[in-house]
Amino acid sequence: MQQWTDLFLNKPLPEGWMQGLLFITFGLHLLFVLLMLGTAILSLLFFLRDLLRQPTPDQHWNEHVAHSHMGLKSLAVVLGVGPLLLMQISHPHAFFTVTGLFSYAWLAIIPLLIAAFLLFDGFAHKLATSAWLALICGLVGVAALMTVPAIFTGALTLMERPAEWADFAARGIRFDAQWMPHWVLRYLHVLGAAVAFGAAFHLFFSARNEKQKAPLLRKWLLGALAAQAVIGLALLATILPQLSVPVLSLISLGALALGAAVWILRPESSTSDYRLLALLPLIFVSMLLARQLMQNEALAPGQAEATAQREQRVQELAPFSQKALDAFAVKLRTVYDNGDTIYDGACEPCHGLTGHGDGAEASRLRIPATDLTTMRTDRDYVYEMVRDGIPGTGMPYFRMFDREKLESLLGVMGKRFGMYAATPPPPRDISPLSLEVWIGTCAKCHAANGSVSPSGRAMQPPPPDFTRSSLTHGQALKIITEGYPGTGMPGYRNQPQTVREDLVIICNSFRAAHNKNGK
Repeated sequence: MQQWTDLFLNKPLPEGWMQGLLFITFGLHLLFVLLMLGTAILSLLFFLRDLLRQPTPDQHWNEHVAHSHMGLKSLAVVLGVGPLLLMQISHPHAFFTVTGLFSYAWLAIIPLLIAAFLLFDGFAHKLATSAWLALICGLVGVAALMTVPAIFTGALTLMERPAEWADFAARGIRFDAQWMPHWVLRYLHVLGAAVAFGAAFHLFFSARNEKQKAPLLRKWLLGALAAQAVIGLALLATILPQLSVPVLSLISLGALALGAAVWILRPESSTSDYRLLALLPLIFVSMLLARQLMQNEALAPGQAEATAQREQRVQELAPFSQKALDAFAVKLRTVYDNGDTIYDGACEPCHGLTGHGDGAEASRLRIPATDLTTMRTDRDYVYEMVRDGIPGTGMPYFRMFDREKLESLLGVMGKRFGMYAATPPPPRDISPLSLEVWIGTCAKCHAANGSVSPSGRAMQPPPPDFTRSSLTHGQALKIITEGYPGTGMPGYRNQPQTVREDLVIICNSFRAAHNKNGK
């Protein structure tokens, strides 16, 4: 059997709903992109016009138009997330293939937008104070902004032509490529639409009281719509073989609405411009719907092939699915419900199979792993250390396991290493000198009563709590004599042997007393 790597994921909604959502979200995104781009272009054009006529022109209206760009750009960017997600869900093969092929340009969108937005904001703020600085910011900012739709239209054009993918991957962008005229005309069509919708937006919503600006906006709108008709005819010639009856019907409807809009805007017309508020949305919706239908028709064969391959793989894997699920369930039960397996997988690499701290990874630790066979400690104390880890050491936390699984692990550790055995009572009394050493030296970190002192709690790692934990006599004597590498515990080999022996008794007496008192 082949080792499949695909994930067979169901779509979150039926295909019809997906296409409807894609149309709505992309339509809203495109609308605000056109308004944003058109506003930027028109702001710069009006600024240049006024600047050429007067060295220091009044830029009040231009400032108003330029500042509206901020809200439009925010909506355009936010609304762009939806169609991207829906596109990669509806057409993952085409989307991710072309995104990869166009990656060098696709990644440039982010710095281009950052530069464009910052520069255009600079343009808007410097209109009335520094004309030349505003000019530089405006020219560079609008140029950067106009580059972004070139990338998007290029990616969409290539995505709709699967036959060109291999050639593009091998040779990159070529000006003699068959799809290059379509890309250029499609890009110019977007720029024309941006000027048209930007002019219409400001004609109706920001130039009501501007007797000089309104006629200019009307002319720009008329010119942009006329240019759209010319560019549209040339663009149509590049896709004639792909036109279906529904697509041609929608394009015809949009063309009729475009012709009506141009007729209303003709210079000698006395018809109210507000009729455009019905015609422009009709043009936008019909053309966008035609574009989506063409895109779906272009991607349908590849999508059907990918779906058929997926179904074939599903059928090939079907006989093994239940077997795989059963094996996985057994593995889950083994890994997560078995203390032995948890220890062998998570603890053994450092503490070793026998618990002596000699696992395969132990030599790489700055602080040696604890020899679990020498510990005599309370079970709940070990639970806290396993659950939370020990700060400053290589001991990680294991909060990913629930209480039941950790208790299973603790049970195995107790069974293997006898960790929860009682600490034997002190075999004899200690000398006054040893007690003096404990109070004067050891208690600074361990506290006089064996719990951790405030200064000890600040250490990384903190010292152990002797009221809940102890070590075998030999291990404790070794640590007191040699210290514990990587920690704040120094060696006290300069102390007499009897004192060191007494310090071991003191350390272990605290837990012994707690055990005796039933704590």
